[in-house]
Amino acid sequence: MKKDKKACLILFLTAIILRLLPELLIPTYPVGYETITYYAPAMIQPNPISINPYLNFVQHIQFISAHRPLADTFRSGPLFYIIIWLAADLSGGNSFLSLKATAPLFYGCLALSFFIFTRRGLNLEPKIAFLATMILIFQPAALRESWDRYRTVLSLIFFFATLTLMTKPRSNRKYIATATLGILTVLSREYVGLVLLITIAGYAIFEKKNRIASIITIAPAIITFFAMFNKVWLDVNYLSPDSTFYVASYGLAVLDSLAIFAANYILLLPFILKGFRKNHLLNPMTGWLLLGSFSFVLLPWFAIPGYQRWIMLLVFPFCIYSTWGLLRLNLGKHRKKIIGAVLLTFMAIGTAYSTGAFSLIIPNSYIPNSYIPSSLVQSSIPWNQIDAVKNVTGWLQSHAEPKTALLSEERFYGWSMINLEPQNDNITVLAYGANSLPDSALKEAIDNNCSQIYLIWYKTSSPLNFSLTYSNQDMAIFKYTP
Repeated sequence: MKKDKKACLILFLTAIILRLLPELLIPTYPVGYETITYYAPAMIQPNPISINPYLNFVQHIQFISAHRPLADTFRSGPLFYIIIWLAADLSGGNSFLSLKATAPLFYGCLALSFFIFTRRGLNLEPKIAFLATMILIFQPAALRESWDRYRTVLSLIFFFATLTLMTKPRSNRKYIATATLGILTVLSREYVGLVLLITIAGYAIFEKKNRIASIITIAPAIITFFAMFNKVWLDVNYLSPDSTFYVASYGLAVLDSLAIFAANYILLLPFILKGFRKNHLLNPMTGWLLLGSFSFVLLPWFAIPGYQRWIMLLVFPFCIYSTWGLLRLNLGKHRKKIIGAVLLTFMAIGTAYSTGAFSLIIPNSYIPNSYIPSSLVQSSIPWNQIDAVKNVTGWLQSHAEPKTALLSEERFYGWSMINLEPQNDNITVLAYGANSLPDSALKEAIDNNCSQIYLIWYKTSSPLNFSLTYSNQDMAIFKYTP
Protein backbone atom coordinates (compact mmCIF):
# COMPACT_ATOMS: atom_id res chain seq x y z
CA MET A 1 0.00 0.00 0.00
CA LYS A 2 2.03 2.92 -1.27
CA LYS A 3 -0.88 5.35 -1.31
CA ASP A 4 -2.88 6.12 1.82
CA LYS A 5 -6.08 6.82 -0.12
CA LYS A 6 -6.09 3.36 -1.63
CA ALA A 7 -5.35 1.78 1.74
CA CYS A 8 -8.14 3.78 3.39
CA LEU A 9 -10.66 2.61 0.81
CA ILE A 10 -9.66 -1.05 1.14
CA LEU A 11 -9.72 -0.98 4.96
CA PHE A 12 -12.99 0.94 5.08
CA LEU A 13 -14.78 -1.48 2.76
CA THR A 14 -13.25 -4.55 4.43
CA ALA A 15 -14.52 -3.47 7.85
CA ILE A 16 -17.97 -2.63 6.52
CA ILE A 17 -18.37 -5.96 4.70
CA LEU A 18 -17.15 -8.00 7.67
CA ARG A 19 -19.53 -6.30 10.10
CA LEU A 20 -22.36 -6.48 7.58
CA LEU A 21 -22.22 -10.29 7.43
CA PRO A 22 -24.16 -11.01 10.67
CA GLU A 23 -26.74 -8.37 9.73
CA LEU A 24 -27.31 -10.11 6.41
CA LEU A 25 -27.55 -13.52 8.05
CA ILE A 26 -30.29 -12.19 10.36
CA PRO A 27 -32.11 -9.79 8.00
CA THR A 28 -35.19 -9.12 10.15
CA TYR A 29 -33.65 -7.68 13.33
CA PRO A 30 -30.37 -5.96 14.24
CA VAL A 31 -27.93 -8.17 16.11
CA GLY A 32 -26.52 -7.24 19.52
CA TYR A 33 -27.57 -7.22 23.17
CA GLU A 34 -27.62 -3.47 23.82
CA THR A 35 -28.99 -2.88 20.33
CA ILE A 36 -32.31 -4.40 21.35
CA THR A 37 -32.16 -3.71 25.07
CA TYR A 38 -31.38 0.01 24.87
CA TYR A 39 -31.10 1.49 21.39
CA ALA A 40 -34.22 0.13 19.68
CA PRO A 41 -36.62 1.03 22.54
CA ALA A 42 -35.10 4.50 22.73
CA MET A 43 -35.89 5.03 19.05
CA ILE A 44 -39.58 4.19 19.48
CA GLN A 45 -41.46 7.40 18.78
CA PRO A 46 -43.43 8.55 21.85
CA ASN A 47 -45.44 10.90 19.64
CA PRO A 48 -45.89 11.36 15.91
CA ILE A 49 -42.69 12.55 14.25
CA SER A 50 -42.39 16.30 14.21
CA ILE A 51 -41.25 18.13 11.12
CA ASN A 52 -39.00 20.06 13.49
CA PRO A 53 -36.03 17.83 14.50
CA TYR A 54 -35.47 19.86 17.68
CA LEU A 55 -39.04 19.37 18.88
CA ASN A 56 -38.83 15.67 18.15
CA PHE A 57 -35.55 15.47 20.06
CA VAL A 58 -37.28 17.04 23.09
CA GLN A 59 -39.97 14.36 22.80
CA HIS A 60 -37.26 11.70 22.84
CA ILE A 61 -35.74 13.24 25.96
CA GLN A 62 -39.12 13.05 27.65
CA PHE A 63 -39.47 9.44 26.57
CA ILE A 64 -36.04 8.56 27.97
CA SER A 65 -36.84 10.27 31.28
CA ALA A 66 -40.01 8.21 31.59
CA HIS A 67 -38.10 4.92 31.29
CA ARG A 68 -35.68 4.62 34.16
CA PRO A 69 -33.44 1.84 32.73
CA LEU A 70 -32.47 4.16 29.90
CA ALA A 71 -31.82 7.30 31.92
CA ASP A 72 -28.28 6.37 32.94
CA THR A 73 -27.58 5.12 29.42
CA PHE A 74 -28.47 8.49 27.97
CA ARG A 75 -26.37 10.38 30.51
CA SER A 76 -23.33 8.29 29.61
CA GLY A 77 -23.26 8.80 25.86
CA PRO A 78 -25.91 11.12 24.43
CA LEU A 79 -24.22 11.92 21.13
CA PHE A 80 -25.07 8.59 19.53
CA TYR A 81 -28.76 9.02 20.36
CA ILE A 82 -28.81 12.52 18.91
CA ILE A 83 -27.23 11.31 15.65
CA ILE A 84 -29.45 8.27 15.23
CA TRP A 85 -32.64 10.14 16.12
CA LEU A 86 -31.95 12.99 13.75
CA ALA A 87 -31.04 10.55 10.97
CA ALA A 88 -34.24 8.57 11.53
CA ASP A 89 -36.39 11.69 11.76
CA LEU A 90 -34.99 13.39 8.69
CA SER A 91 -35.06 10.25 6.57
CA GLY A 92 -38.29 8.83 7.95
CA GLY A 93 -36.50 5.48 7.96
CA ASN A 94 -37.21 2.30 9.85
CA SER A 95 -35.54 2.17 13.29
CA PHE A 96 -34.31 -1.41 12.83
CA LEU A 97 -32.93 -0.64 9.40
CA SER A 98 -31.14 2.43 10.75
CA LEU A 99 -29.49 0.36 13.47
CA LYS A 100 -28.50 -2.39 11.05
CA ALA A 101 -26.86 0.16 8.76
CA THR A 102 -25.20 2.05 11.62
CA ALA A 103 -23.06 -0.82 12.92
CA PRO A 104 -21.16 -1.59 9.65
CA LEU A 105 -20.73 2.12 8.87
CA PHE A 106 -19.33 2.86 12.33
CA TYR A 107 -16.96 -0.10 12.09
CA GLY A 108 -15.67 1.10 8.74
CA CYS A 109 -15.11 4.60 10.15
CA LEU A 110 -13.30 3.11 13.16
CA ALA A 111 -10.91 1.22 10.89
CA LEU A 112 -10.32 4.42 8.94
CA SER A 113 -9.67 6.50 12.07
CA PHE A 114 -7.32 3.86 13.49
CA PHE A 115 -5.33 3.66 10.23
CA ILE A 116 -4.95 7.44 10.03
CA PHE A 117 -3.80 7.45 13.67
CA THR A 118 -1.13 4.84 12.98
CA ARG A 119 0.02 6.69 9.86
CA ARG A 120 -0.15 10.31 11.01
CA GLY A 121 -0.18 10.03 14.78
CA LEU A 122 2.47 7.32 15.20
CA ASN A 123 4.19 8.05 11.85
CA LEU A 124 4.30 4.38 10.87
CA GLU A 125 5.18 3.31 7.35
CA PRO A 126 2.15 2.69 5.11
CA LYS A 127 2.61 -1.09 4.99
CA ILE A 128 2.98 -1.33 8.80
CA ALA A 129 -0.06 0.85 9.43
CA PHE A 130 -2.06 -1.14 6.87
CA LEU A 131 -1.09 -4.47 8.43
CA ALA A 132 -1.89 -3.27 11.97
CA THR A 133 -5.32 -2.04 10.89
CA MET A 134 -6.09 -5.19 8.94
CA ILE A 135 -5.22 -7.29 11.99
CA LEU A 136 -7.45 -5.05 14.13
CA ILE A 137 -10.46 -5.34 11.83
CA PHE A 138 -10.56 -9.13 12.20
CA GLN A 139 -9.93 -9.26 15.95
CA PRO A 140 -12.88 -10.72 17.89
CA ALA A 141 -12.41 -8.04 20.59
CA ALA A 142 -12.93 -5.24 18.06
CA LEU A 143 -15.83 -7.07 16.45
CA ARG A 144 -17.41 -7.60 19.85
CA GLU A 145 -17.31 -3.86 20.51
CA SER A 146 -19.03 -3.24 17.18
CA TRP A 147 -21.62 -5.93 17.98
CA ASP A 148 -23.66 -3.64 20.21
CA ARG A 149 -21.37 -0.98 21.74
CA TYR A 150 -22.29 1.67 19.19
CA ARG A 151 -21.57 4.54 21.55
CA THR A 152 -18.14 3.10 22.34
CA VAL A 153 -17.28 2.68 18.65
CA LEU A 154 -18.40 6.23 17.87
CA SER A 155 -16.29 7.53 20.75
CA LEU A 156 -13.26 5.55 19.55
CA ILE A 157 -13.57 7.13 16.11
CA PHE A 158 -13.22 10.58 17.70
CA PHE A 159 -10.62 9.23 20.15
CA PHE A 160 -8.08 8.28 17.47
CA ALA A 161 -8.82 11.44 15.47
CA THR A 162 -8.07 13.52 18.58
CA LEU A 163 -4.77 11.72 19.23
CA THR A 164 -3.76 12.16 15.60
CA LEU A 165 -4.21 15.93 15.77
CA MET A 166 -2.44 16.12 19.13
CA THR A 167 0.84 15.03 17.54
CA LYS A 168 0.75 17.55 14.71
CA PRO A 169 2.23 21.07 14.63
CA ARG A 170 -0.03 23.43 16.50
CA SER A 171 -2.09 26.25 15.07
CA ASN A 172 -5.23 28.01 16.29
CA ARG A 173 -7.31 25.99 13.86
CA LYS A 174 -5.86 22.69 15.08
CA TYR A 175 -6.31 23.70 18.71
CA ILE A 176 -10.01 24.25 18.05
CA ALA A 177 -10.35 21.03 16.03
CA THR A 178 -8.57 18.95 18.69
CA ALA A 179 -10.63 20.45 21.52
CA THR A 180 -13.83 19.80 19.58
CA LEU A 181 -12.91 16.18 18.87
CA GLY A 182 -12.04 15.70 22.54
CA ILE A 183 -15.47 16.93 23.58
CA LEU A 184 -17.13 14.64 21.01
CA THR A 185 -15.15 11.70 22.38
CA VAL A 186 -16.45 12.32 25.89
CA LEU A 187 -20.01 12.99 24.74
CA SER A 188 -20.02 9.70 22.84
CA ARG A 189 -18.82 7.53 25.75
CA GLU A 190 -17.40 8.86 28.98
CA TYR A 191 -15.04 5.98 29.81
CA VAL A 192 -13.36 6.24 26.40
CA GLY A 193 -13.08 9.96 27.11
CA LEU A 194 -11.27 9.08 30.34
CA VAL A 195 -8.76 6.98 28.38
CA LEU A 196 -8.23 9.95 26.09
CA LEU A 197 -7.52 12.34 28.96
CA ILE A 198 -5.07 9.92 30.58
CA THR A 199 -3.32 9.18 27.28
CA ILE A 200 -2.86 12.86 26.46
CA ALA A 201 -1.69 13.62 29.99
CA GLY A 202 0.88 10.82 29.78
CA TYR A 203 1.97 11.97 26.34
CA ALA A 204 2.50 15.52 27.60
CA ILE A 205 4.54 14.27 30.58
CA PHE A 206 6.76 11.91 28.61
CA GLU A 207 7.28 14.29 25.68
CA LYS A 208 8.35 17.05 28.09
CA LYS A 209 7.12 19.76 25.73
CA ASN A 210 3.92 21.63 24.98
CA ARG A 211 2.56 20.50 28.34
CA ILE A 212 0.58 23.66 29.00
CA ALA A 213 -0.72 23.73 25.44
CA SER A 214 -1.84 20.10 25.69
CA ILE A 215 -3.70 20.73 28.95
CA ILE A 216 -5.39 23.82 27.53
CA THR A 217 -6.40 21.86 24.43
CA ILE A 218 -8.10 19.07 26.36
CA ALA A 219 -9.50 21.36 29.10
CA PRO A 220 -12.95 21.52 27.42
CA ALA A 221 -13.03 17.71 27.27
CA ILE A 222 -12.08 17.53 30.97
CA ILE A 223 -14.90 19.93 31.88
CA THR A 224 -17.34 17.93 29.75
CA PHE A 225 -16.22 14.69 31.38
CA PHE A 226 -16.82 15.91 34.92
CA ALA A 227 -20.14 17.45 33.89
CA MET A 228 -21.23 13.98 32.70
CA PHE A 229 -19.55 12.15 35.57
CA ASN A 230 -21.96 9.38 36.50
CA LYS A 231 -22.32 8.17 40.06
CA VAL A 232 -21.67 4.67 38.76
CA TRP A 233 -17.94 5.44 38.57
CA LEU A 234 -17.92 6.12 42.30
CA ASP A 235 -19.16 2.62 42.98
CA VAL A 236 -15.93 0.65 43.10
CA ASN A 237 -17.09 -2.09 45.46
CA TYR A 238 -17.09 -5.13 43.18
CA LEU A 239 -18.17 -7.57 45.85
CA SER A 240 -21.13 -5.63 47.23
CA PRO A 241 -24.60 -6.86 46.17
CA ASP A 242 -25.56 -3.20 45.64
CA SER A 243 -22.74 -2.62 43.17
CA THR A 244 -23.50 -1.92 39.53
CA PHE A 245 -20.51 -4.12 38.71
CA TYR A 246 -21.49 -6.87 41.12
CA VAL A 247 -19.62 -10.16 40.69
CA ALA A 248 -20.67 -13.18 42.71
CA SER A 249 -17.22 -13.82 44.17
CA TYR A 250 -13.64 -12.69 43.92
CA GLY A 251 -12.49 -16.02 42.48
CA LEU A 252 -15.11 -15.96 39.72
CA ALA A 253 -14.20 -12.38 38.88
CA VAL A 254 -10.52 -13.27 38.49
CA LEU A 255 -11.38 -16.32 36.39
CA ASP A 256 -13.79 -14.24 34.31
CA SER A 257 -11.18 -11.57 33.55
CA LEU A 258 -8.54 -14.15 32.65
CA ALA A 259 -11.00 -16.01 30.42
CA ILE A 260 -11.95 -12.81 28.57
CA PHE A 261 -8.30 -11.83 28.17
CA ALA A 262 -7.19 -15.27 26.98
CA ALA A 263 -10.08 -15.70 24.55
CA ASN A 264 -9.24 -12.43 22.82
CA TYR A 265 -5.47 -12.18 23.00
CA ILE A 266 -3.90 -15.62 23.39
CA LEU A 267 -2.86 -15.71 19.72
CA LEU A 268 -1.62 -12.11 19.75
CA LEU A 269 0.33 -12.38 23.00
CA PRO A 270 3.64 -13.74 21.60
CA PHE A 271 3.73 -10.96 19.00
CA ILE A 272 2.76 -8.33 21.61
CA LEU A 273 5.63 -9.32 23.91
CA LYS A 274 8.04 -9.33 20.99
CA GLY A 275 6.91 -5.96 19.67
CA PHE A 276 6.44 -4.00 22.90
CA ARG A 277 8.50 -0.81 22.85
CA LYS A 278 8.62 2.63 24.35
CA ASN A 279 6.03 4.95 22.86
CA HIS A 280 4.76 8.13 24.48
CA LEU A 281 1.24 7.71 23.11
CA LEU A 282 0.70 3.97 23.37
CA ASN A 283 2.38 3.35 26.74
CA PRO A 284 0.09 5.60 28.85
CA MET A 285 -2.94 4.18 27.05
CA THR A 286 -1.85 0.57 27.56
CA GLY A 287 -0.84 1.18 31.16
CA TRP A 288 -4.24 2.58 32.10
CA LEU A 289 -6.12 -0.16 30.26
CA LEU A 290 -4.09 -2.88 32.00
CA LEU A 291 -4.68 -1.18 35.34
CA GLY A 292 -8.40 -1.01 34.70
CA SER A 293 -8.43 -4.62 33.53
CA PHE A 294 -6.74 -6.17 36.56
CA SER A 295 -6.67 -3.62 39.42
CA PHE A 296 -9.44 -5.55 41.21
CA VAL A 297 -7.14 -8.59 41.48
CA LEU A 298 -4.96 -6.72 43.99
CA LEU A 299 -7.52 -4.26 45.36
CA PRO A 300 -10.99 -5.72 44.89
CA TRP A 301 -12.61 -3.20 47.22
CA PHE A 302 -11.02 -0.13 45.60
CA ALA A 303 -10.67 -1.24 42.01
CA ILE A 304 -11.45 0.61 38.80
CA PRO A 305 -14.97 -0.50 37.78
CA GLY A 306 -15.78 -2.37 34.61
CA TYR A 307 -12.74 -4.59 34.04
CA GLN A 308 -14.49 -6.21 31.07
CA ARG A 309 -14.61 -2.94 29.14
CA TRP A 310 -10.95 -2.09 29.71
CA ILE A 311 -9.86 -5.58 28.61
CA MET A 312 -11.66 -5.20 25.30
CA LEU A 313 -10.10 -1.79 24.60
CA LEU A 314 -6.63 -3.33 24.91
CA VAL A 315 -7.11 -4.64 21.38
CA PHE A 316 -6.12 -1.27 19.89
CA PRO A 317 -2.61 -0.84 21.34
CA PHE A 318 -2.11 -4.63 21.24
CA CYS A 319 -2.65 -4.74 17.47
CA ILE A 320 0.09 -2.15 17.00
CA TYR A 321 2.53 -3.91 19.34
CA SER A 322 1.78 -7.27 17.73
CA THR A 323 2.44 -5.84 14.26
CA TRP A 324 5.82 -4.58 15.41
CA GLY A 325 6.50 -7.97 16.95
CA LEU A 326 5.50 -9.83 13.81
CA LEU A 327 7.79 -7.67 11.69
CA ARG A 328 10.70 -8.07 14.14
CA LEU A 329 10.71 -11.87 13.85
CA ASN A 330 13.62 -13.37 11.94
CA LEU A 331 11.59 -15.05 9.22
CA GLY A 332 14.26 -15.30 6.53
CA LYS A 333 13.43 -15.55 2.86
CA HIS A 334 9.84 -16.71 3.57
CA ARG A 335 9.06 -13.52 5.47
CA LYS A 336 6.21 -12.32 3.24
CA LYS A 337 4.57 -15.74 3.07
CA ILE A 338 4.65 -16.23 6.83
CA ILE A 339 3.27 -12.76 7.51
CA GLY A 340 0.57 -13.42 4.92
CA ALA A 341 -0.27 -16.75 6.56
CA VAL A 342 -0.58 -15.08 9.99
CA LEU A 343 -2.85 -12.39 8.56
CA LEU A 344 -4.99 -14.97 6.77
CA THR A 345 -5.35 -16.89 10.04
CA PHE A 346 -6.66 -13.80 11.80
CA MET A 347 -8.94 -13.07 8.86
CA ALA A 348 -10.36 -16.59 8.95
CA ILE A 349 -11.02 -16.40 12.71
CA GLY A 350 -12.63 -12.96 12.46
CA THR A 351 -14.85 -13.98 9.54
CA ALA A 352 -15.92 -17.20 11.28
CA TYR A 353 -16.70 -15.29 14.48
CA SER A 354 -18.69 -12.68 12.56
CA THR A 355 -20.79 -15.30 10.76
CA GLY A 356 -21.33 -17.63 13.74
CA ALA A 357 -19.14 -20.43 12.37
CA PHE A 358 -16.70 -20.04 15.27
CA SER A 359 -17.33 -19.42 18.96
CA LEU A 360 -14.98 -17.77 21.45
CA ILE A 361 -16.64 -19.50 24.39
CA ILE A 362 -16.94 -23.19 25.20
CA PRO A 363 -20.59 -24.33 25.40
CA ASN A 364 -21.67 -25.71 28.79
CA SER A 365 -18.35 -24.71 30.29
CA TYR A 366 -17.78 -23.88 33.94
CA ILE A 367 -15.50 -21.02 32.88
CA PRO A 368 -17.41 -17.75 33.48
CA ASN A 369 -17.90 -15.28 30.68
CA SER A 370 -19.62 -12.00 31.47
CA TYR A 371 -18.91 -10.08 28.30
CA ILE A 372 -18.21 -12.11 25.16
CA PRO A 373 -21.04 -13.34 22.92
CA SER A 374 -20.46 -16.73 21.34
CA SER A 375 -20.56 -14.99 17.95
CA LEU A 376 -21.99 -11.85 16.38
CA VAL A 377 -25.04 -13.71 15.06
CA GLN A 378 -27.15 -13.34 18.20
CA SER A 379 -29.20 -10.88 20.21
CA SER A 380 -30.25 -10.54 23.85
CA ILE A 381 -32.29 -13.74 23.42
CA PRO A 382 -31.91 -16.71 21.03
CA TRP A 383 -33.46 -16.15 17.62
CA ASN A 384 -35.83 -19.10 18.07
CA GLN A 385 -37.45 -17.30 21.03
CA ILE A 386 -38.26 -14.04 19.25
CA ASP A 387 -41.54 -15.23 17.70
CA ALA A 388 -42.66 -16.68 21.04
CA VAL A 389 -41.96 -13.38 22.82
CA LYS A 390 -43.90 -11.56 20.12
CA ASN A 391 -46.80 -13.96 20.57
CA VAL A 392 -47.12 -13.67 24.37
CA THR A 393 -46.70 -9.89 24.36
CA GLY A 394 -49.35 -9.74 21.62
CA TRP A 395 -51.71 -11.66 23.87
CA LEU A 396 -51.04 -9.22 26.69
CA GLN A 397 -51.61 -6.32 24.32
CA SER A 398 -55.17 -7.48 23.65
CA HIS A 399 -56.02 -8.49 27.23
CA ALA A 400 -54.46 -5.68 29.27
CA GLU A 401 -56.64 -3.47 31.42
CA PRO A 402 -55.81 0.19 32.17
CA LYS A 403 -52.79 0.62 34.44
CA THR A 404 -51.31 -2.81 33.68
CA ALA A 405 -47.62 -3.41 34.46
CA LEU A 406 -45.37 -5.91 32.70
CA LEU A 407 -42.24 -6.92 34.61
CA SER A 408 -39.49 -7.61 32.11
CA GLU A 409 -35.99 -8.88 32.78
CA GLU A 410 -33.29 -6.93 30.94
CA ARG A 411 -32.90 -9.41 28.09
CA PHE A 412 -36.66 -9.21 27.31
CA TYR A 413 -37.07 -5.49 27.97
CA GLY A 414 -36.29 -4.27 24.47
CA TRP A 415 -38.38 -6.95 22.80
CA SER A 416 -41.32 -6.15 25.11
CA MET A 417 -41.05 -2.43 24.31
CA ILE A 418 -40.81 -3.12 20.58
CA ASN A 419 -43.75 -5.54 20.44
CA LEU A 420 -46.10 -3.47 22.59
CA GLU A 421 -47.46 -0.35 20.93
CA PRO A 422 -45.66 2.75 22.27
CA GLN A 423 -48.92 4.66 22.31
CA ASN A 424 -50.64 2.00 24.44
CA ASP A 425 -51.24 3.74 27.76
CA ASN A 426 -52.66 0.58 29.34
CA ILE A 427 -49.29 -1.18 29.71
CA THR A 428 -46.17 0.05 31.49
CA VAL A 429 -43.05 -2.07 31.00
CA LEU A 430 -40.90 -2.16 34.14
CA ALA A 431 -37.39 -3.53 33.71
CA TYR A 432 -35.16 -5.27 36.22
CA GLY A 433 -31.57 -6.47 36.04
CA ALA A 434 -30.36 -9.55 34.19
CA ASN A 435 -30.11 -12.76 36.22
CA SER A 436 -31.91 -11.21 39.18
CA LEU A 437 -35.33 -11.45 40.82
CA PRO A 438 -38.08 -8.99 39.74
CA ASP A 439 -38.49 -7.65 43.30
CA SER A 440 -37.58 -4.03 42.51
CA ALA A 441 -39.88 -3.86 39.47
CA LEU A 442 -42.66 -5.58 41.42
CA LYS A 443 -42.34 -3.06 44.25
CA GLU A 444 -42.56 -0.18 41.78
CA ALA A 445 -45.68 -1.66 40.20
CA ILE A 446 -47.32 -2.07 43.60
CA ASP A 447 -46.34 1.44 44.69
CA ASN A 448 -47.89 2.80 41.48
CA ASN A 449 -51.17 1.01 42.29
CA CYS A 450 -51.17 -0.95 39.02
CA SER A 451 -54.43 -2.81 38.51
CA GLN A 452 -52.76 -5.89 37.00
CA ILE A 453 -49.16 -7.04 37.22
CA TYR A 454 -47.72 -9.53 34.75
CA LEU A 455 -44.30 -11.10 34.29
CA ILE A 456 -42.76 -12.34 31.04
CA TRP A 457 -40.55 -15.36 31.65
CA TYR A 458 -39.86 -18.96 30.66
CA LYS A 459 -42.82 -21.34 30.76
CA THR A 460 -40.98 -24.08 32.67
CA SER A 461 -40.32 -21.84 35.69
CA SER A 462 -42.52 -21.22 38.73
CA PRO A 463 -41.93 -17.65 39.95
CA LEU A 464 -43.10 -17.01 43.50
CA ASN A 465 -46.55 -15.35 43.75
CA PHE A 466 -47.08 -15.57 39.98
CA SER A 467 -49.40 -17.95 38.14
CA LEU A 468 -49.15 -19.04 34.51
CA THR A 469 -51.70 -17.18 32.38
CA TYR A 470 -50.66 -17.65 28.76
CA SER A 471 -47.78 -19.41 27.00
CA ASN A 472 -46.34 -20.01 23.57
CA GLN A 473 -43.46 -22.40 22.96
CA ASP A 474 -40.92 -21.70 25.75
CA MET A 475 -42.23 -18.27 26.73
CA ALA A 476 -45.09 -17.37 29.05
CA ILE A 477 -46.99 -14.54 30.70
CA PHE A 478 -47.44 -14.94 34.45
CA LYS A 479 -49.95 -12.96 36.52
CA TYR A 480 -49.15 -11.65 39.98
CA THR A 481 -51.32 -13.31 42.61
CA PRO A 482 -50.35 -12.07 46.10
